[in-house]
Amino acid sequence: MPSYVDKVLCLDSVAGKRHRELMHVESVTCGFCQGTDKDACGGTCGVCKGHGRVKVKPPVVRCLECRGSGHGKGALTCLACRGIGVVSVPEGADTCSHCHGTGEEGVFYCTQCHGQGIC
Repeated sequence: MPSYVDKVLCLDSVAGKRHRELMHVESVTCGFCQGTDKDACGGTCGVCKGHGRVKVKPPVVRCLECRGSGHGKGALTCLACRGIGVVSVPEGADTCSHCHGTGEEGVFYCTQCHGQGIC
């Protein structure tokens, strides 16, 4: 039986549309400010609190909803990854049965998996 890491790696190439790499890191460059420590208005980034990096629980994959940018609609923080740009892959993760791993549901992201394609 494949491990949950193998399942996620297979999931990342669903329908050949999107490819994500599984990363085993403990901190990543902030997706919202791209490591600059500043938000769009020149103030301190609210996601990384001005550090430019964010601690994460490995393994992680790039956020499907914002494609790693940390931005949602307009200048808002992405709701799926909270602006970090990546999401942690929970142990035992499997393809979302609601959206079949695409992360999409009509015009909006899948509410079951929060746009990540894994549950």
